[in-house]
Amino acid sequence: MAAASAITSVELPECPVCHDGYQEPKILPCTHLVCKKCVVSWLHKAGVKGGCPLCRAPILPSTSQGQRDLDTLVNDLPTDLATMALVDSHKTLSGQHVCMICEDNTAATSFCLQCDIKICTYCVKTHKKVPGTRKHVIEDLNKLSPQRLAEINRATCNVHDDRPAEVYCSTHRELICMLCATTNHRSCAEVKTITDVATEKRRELEQQAQRLRAMETALAAQIKEVKDMFPSMRRKVKDTFNDLEQWVEKRRQEVNTLIQAEEDATMTSLAELEKWRAALALNTASVGKLVQSASGGALLGMVNSLTTRLNDLESQTGTTRKIEAADLTFNLQKLDQLKADIASLGQITKPTTTPKTVQQPTQPAPATSTATTATTRRTADKPRGAELAKVLRVGDRVKPEPELVALGFLFRTGTVTAFPSTMGFFDPASMVDVKWDDGRESFHYMGYIDMYDLDLL
Repeated sequence: MAAASAITSVELPECPVCHDGYQEPKILPCTHLVCKKCVVSWLHKAGVKGGCPLCRAPILPSTSQGQRDLDTLVNDLPTDLATMALVDSHKTLSGQHVCMICEDNTAATSFCLQCDIKICTYCVKTHKKVPGTRKHVIEDLNKLSPQRLAEINRATCNVHDDRPAEVYCSTHRELICMLCATTNHRSCAEVKTITDVATEKRRELEQQAQRLRAMETALAAQIKEVKDMFPSMRRKVKDTFNDLEQWVEKRRQEVNTLIQAEEDATMTSLAELEKWRAALALNTASVGKLVQSASGGALLGMVNSLTTRLNDLESQTGTTRKIEAADLTFNLQKLDQLKADIASLGQITKPTTTPKTVQQPTQPAPATSTATTATTRRTADKPRGAELAKVLRVGDRVKPEPELVALGFLFRTGTVTAFPSTMGFFDPASMVDVKWDDGRESFHYMGYIDMYDLDLL
């Protein structure tokens, strides 16, 4: 029971294709592990261009020619030796425990880690008496786990399969025994113990893994920055349009108040004119009736009083207010500019260049000296945002800041023509007028509600 417990504590790694213990597991370019035989069988069915059976990522280079080379091409894929060692250890410990020295099928109770064999109790005692094996590490089979056996599993010599590999030749990149080291590899520059070389390689791999983790962290930060950009853009657009709606509503109320006042004054004048018109109509009708029907004596008797009354009515027309259109003026040019700016929103262009790859941090190049003209000043240390608003002046060459470009303002470069703005609606003191190189003119925020639309060239 103890032996079964030790073996089952580490599950036997299984191939995801054949669902059996790995047989020479190959590491695919997508990092999935698949048996060599399963990879070959899969590619024979799917063709050389067939992808991983798990994720469909390419397995072989696109330059591979024909299926006749599949065995060779798959054999060139790296083998996961750690997994293969674990599978072999699991098979070793799960097999029949028979002493591999005795010839009478004596039950084995222990395992010699140096000899890589199962031995019985009697052979354990003999093992400890013989000078050549007395220092060997022997462990109880009931407590030995596949993971433990795989960790101390000794590799064999690349030339002599019956000899354990004791050193590594860096020149030929081979695991060799001491016999090979003193014969075939005696003139090689670097022949070191497996432990020393493995320590160096572990250090190199860990350093490379740290660099890759740093690159992964930087890439994750870039991805997060891009994902966070759109909510920020939406909030900025929402806030801007809320301010615009408030401003439009305020201006609408102001203009409506002016129109109402003008309408009230005009209607009062119209009431007075209506009275005067009624008086004129009544008197002219009365005069017309007298002219038509009165006798000569009657007409002459009334002519003086009628003439005086008509003269009074006629003289009052000069003091009566004339009916004219409402005397209200609007800056239609500003309204047209506002409509043009709003119409240009949402015109976001996709970049034509490929995305930047994550690179190792490098030292910045020394800043070059620049002239102190309005066009090139402060190039080495350009202020931005509130700092730029403090020093910006007429004549400076500017460009839209990145978020403004992302919102659809596709202006490239321009020149500051007024600061404070002469066209700004909300707070001209915190806005700036720019004439762009394509001929268009517009105003932009340089402090209004903490928004800064421009950067220096």
